[in-house]
Amino acid sequence: MPRVMIGYIFRKTETLMLQTSASARRSARLVLLVMLILLPVTVWLSMEWQRESQTAEIEEESRKKLELYRANLQGALKEHEYLPITLASDRLILWLVENPDRGVRAGVNLYLEKLAADSGASDIYFMDTGGLTIASSNWNSEASFIGRNFAFRPYFLQAMKGATAHHFALGITSGQPGYYISHPVRNSNGRIAGVMVVKTHLSPLENRWARSNENVLVEDEHGVIIVSSRPEWRFLTMRGLEQEERAWLRRSRKYGDAPLHGMPITDGDWPDINNVTSLKLRPVLRTYSPPPFADGAIRPVTEMPLALAHDDVPSVSPKPVRYLAVSDIVPVQGWRIYMLTDWQVLEQARTGTALIAGSAHIILFGTIFVLLLRRRTMLEQIEVRDWSQRELERQVRLRTTDLMTTNQRLAQEITERRRTEDALRTAQAELVQAGKLAALGQMSAGIAHEINQPLTAIRSYADNALQFFARGKPETVERNLIRISELTERMGRITNHLKTFARRPEYDSQPVDLVPAIHKAIDLVTETGRVAGTTIRFHPPTPCPHIIAEEAQIEQVFVNLLSNAADASRDHPHPEIEIDVTPGTQSLLVAVRDNGTGISPDNMQKLFDPFFTTKPFGDGLGLGLSICYGIVRSFGGTMRAENNETGGACFTVELRQADDIATTTQDDISTPDDVPDKTADIQEAHHEDEAEMAVHRLIGP
Repeated sequence: MPRVMIGYIFRKTETLMLQTSASARRSARLVLLVMLILLPVTVWLSMEWQRESQTAEIEEESRKKLELYRANLQGALKEHEYLPITLASDRLILWLVENPDRGVRAGVNLYLEKLAADSGASDIYFMDTGGLTIASSNWNSEASFIGRNFAFRPYFLQAMKGATAHHFALGITSGQPGYYISHPVRNSNGRIAGVMVVKTHLSPLENRWARSNENVLVEDEHGVIIVSSRPEWRFLTMRGLEQEERAWLRRSRKYGDAPLHGMPITDGDWPDINNVTSLKLRPVLRTYSPPPFADGAIRPVTEMPLALAHDDVPSVSPKPVRYLAVSDIVPVQGWRIYMLTDWQVLEQARTGTALIAGSAHIILFGTIFVLLLRRRTMLEQIEVRDWSQRELERQVRLRTTDLMTTNQRLAQEITERRRTEDALRTAQAELVQAGKLAALGQMSAGIAHEINQPLTAIRSYADNALQFFARGKPETVERNLIRISELTERMGRITNHLKTFARRPEYDSQPVDLVPAIHKAIDLVTETGRVAGTTIRFHPPTPCPHIIAEEAQIEQVFVNLLSNAADASRDHPHPEIEIDVTPGTQSLLVAVRDNGTGISPDNMQKLFDPFFTTKPFGDGLGLGLSICYGIVRSFGGTMRAENNETGGACFTVELRQADDIATTTQDDISTPDDVPDKTADIQEAHHEDEAEMAVHRLIGP
């Protein structure tokens, strides 16, 4: 009986395994079939999406570049626009109109030659009312315009009507294409006595465009390409010409002997202003044979524009290239500018997207396929073990549960890690943006902080000058105006130094006499009322060595230090500021002490940080010490702060000494006792008029 039971169990188990394996194979085939059917659909949808998005992106980028190219073209066309207008009223040209003899023409030729070399113009020449050139900047070259008649040129005809003319054409004599600007020249009676013409070469512009490796071309009002980053496209027509128009252009010599063939478009069309089109062009391959000079001399190939061929026909390769094209208008001339982007850029993006989408599709369905096989295998094992041993089934279920829990926990960890990475990237982006805003704010606040003090002092001196002028005190008015001039010069130096605030050039530093600089700083803070009621004692050594610094900025350092010291000792019954100068072997130590409340240990480390201040809101930006520290460091010195043993704070500035510089004697400087007296004089002057006192209050912090 047991053997029969065991045999039955084995047979039943085998039957279940066969059924499960067949079901797993059917599921696997179904998944594989669905994957193969949907793979082309996925690839096609991804390529279409990529084509639309990439086309829009290329169009936007091309229009931005096209705007830059158009501005570049207009700048080149306007570069010499002023010359014919200016020369039309030039004294030497007017003298040539009245006296066209050989001596005057020779002088004008030399004048125009030098003017063309200085301005960068190709040619400058003067024609009489019959179109005959009588003076030219190229008078001394083989292709001289002297004696040649250009009366048939449109720019001459339009100028003879009294208007400024603009015209693009190929030079008949030089064979060089250029942009002509002409203006009528009137004699003393106001009648038109000739035409002044300036020719501008556009080849430097084309060379710059060619170096950019981008396809840019300009079409004139006749549909002919006149400027291009691809030399082989120049003087081809965009849409073809009628036989009559082609014959007229050949007779007018506007494009010389260019055959005016059409651009080899095999598919598509040129775009309008508001859309983007796709077109195919066959590459143009040309061989050029330049036409000779008018006198029969053979023209060197290097002097011939690349796009001009003499009786040539463009040969084309059988492999066309597809482009995405956008266009815009050149307003004044009525031209149109185009930019062509190689279609391969779009195709490469589409191919990459298709590969990525196909790979993702295969990975997704492959994962589903593997999971189904795995699921079927697990079910098969569970069913077999259920018939063989119940305890084993419990263990299998337990292990399966543990595995599922582990998978869930792993999925949660992956999700959490991705969320953490996203948060990190967001924080990094915000940190970068915050850094940019902080730098911008620091620069703006620094400018405001540096300019505020001299600007306030200028306003004070100007208001006082008005009051003293009304009282009939010209000496005081003159003194105030001199102070205003000095402060404006100082503001100019401040704005120049702010351009290179982070690292000053070496040549800005020079030997400076420190004693007058400190006295000027004392005068400034005293006369603006910043240290009203404060006693300032200055003890300069005799003699005092010169230092390596910049006078305006070292004054600004001590103005800020004195202002901060006065603010710190404001609440003391007898506020005092003491300045000591101690010469060393190679440096000079300047200590500025006050008898205020001192600096707390918590604030000592942050003292020179930008935007750190202990003053009330609105009473400072927190940039003074930071700017002073940067200025002193740029001079090769240092600055430190500490508390006095008797109370108050002490700021020590260490500056480099200048070698072999004459020192300042005690007779050249004012004594320390002069400072309080000057303060008293100013305070007494303030009581003379309430308006002056109000002005000086406004100058305060």
